[in-house]
Amino acid sequence: MAKKPSSEASGRPADTGLRGETPGHDLNDDHIRERAYLIWVDEGRPSGRELDHWLRAKWELEREPDRKD
Repeated sequence: MAKKPSSEASGRPADTGLRGETPGHDLNDDHIRERAYLIWVDEGRPSGRELDHWLRAKWELEREPDRKD
């Protein structure tokens, strides 16, 4: 059975299954995923930190002033 490629192999953080809907914000999984990817790149693309990056991205985005994309 073939092993699914890791998130690092694809160059994008793994989907953690968490959903990013926050009242008052236009925050969604795509916004969180993009920010988590930038955090991952900024930290030197470490493996095994997908959840940390996702949660940090979500936390940062939730604290932004009202977003208008």
